[in-house]
Amino acid sequence: MMIRGRLFALFLMGTISAAGLSSVAHAAEAKLPGDLQSLKTDLVTLNKEITLLENELMFPSAETSLVVSVEAGSGVKLVDINLSVDDKSAGYYFYSDTEFAALAKGGMHRLYSGNLTSGQHTIKAVITGYEPGGKDFQRTVTHTFSKGAPRKVIELKASDNATRTQGDFRFREWEIQ
Repeated sequence: MMIRGRLFALFLMGTISAAGLSSVAHAAEAKLPGDLQSLKTDLVTLNKEITLLENELMFPSAETSLVVSVEAGSGVKLVDINLSVDDKSAGYYFYSDTEFAALAKGGMHRLYSGNLTSGQHTIKAVITGYEPGGKDFQRTVTHTFSKGAPRKVIELKASDNATRTQGDFRFREWEIQ
């Protein structure tokens, strides 16, 4: 008997609280459409802002990249490159035989990609490798460039000099709108 009494009491409490919640729910429903519309508007605005920020981070106009390439048929063999931009270390890469073979067949390797402010900048590359005659070398090459609003790609191209006895390193720039 005592168990039946407790069950009945629980049933009554559930019914009373459900009735109370029902009236609260009806009052909230009356206000809900306006709140939902406001929330939807806020979400759309927030989504636009997030998309713009994401695009700025993924495709910034301040981006500068340095790619390394080797002229086809060149006798120069790159071993490694240590790169600095404005006297700050920006990258180091050791080329395996397979990677160098890809460069020698016309491939390009992006050694650096970063955001730089507008103005003058200096790239310094310390290159270790082998001359066309097989003699090892370490050479430092520098390039000063002006960075504007568009994205910039700078190519460091290794080739033979006119007598094919030494490596020659040239820089080339592209601006991407």
